[in-house]
Amino acid sequence: MNGEQTGVRAGQVGSGELSVLRLDIRRVLDGAPVQPIRAEFRFDASSPMVASVTLTPWRGQGVTWRIGRELLYRGLYEESGEGDVQVWPVQGEGRDTAWLLLESRDHSAVFELPVAEVEQWLETTYELVPAESETDALDWDAFLDDLLDVEEGAGD
Repeated sequence: MNGEQTGVRAGQVGSGELSVLRLDIRRVLDGAPVQPIRAEFRFDASSPMVASVTLTPWRGQGVTWRIGRELLYRGLYEESGEGDVQVWPVQGEGRDTAWLLLESRDHSAVFELPVAEVEQWLETTYELVPAESETDALDWDAFLDDLLDVEEGAGD
């Protein structure tokens, strides 16, 4: 990668219930963004409080995180989140970026996000489901199953 965000693609699939953003981002190592990663951000209007982010290295399998949509949006402009998921803005190389920290029990990683592209995609999700109406038609059982990634019949 040459420092430019390549491979940026956004779109809606189906009846406008799903918004997807695909772009190449970089993992930050020792304070410098160096390792290229493919990121796919998905928003499903039936689960409007979260965005799913699948991160796939050029060699290896991807991992999907579910991140609060508001946490992600706020993090483009101010420190947001605590614990396992944090996002904060960083000025660098003449463009606005934000860093996304993801931590699990065994690993942690920081990724550089292009603010303009992620903001535009998030604004599309807010057109689909405005922030104030996220819980209006929410199917709480389906939301919790999706959030916790619970399969039907598990634990029976």
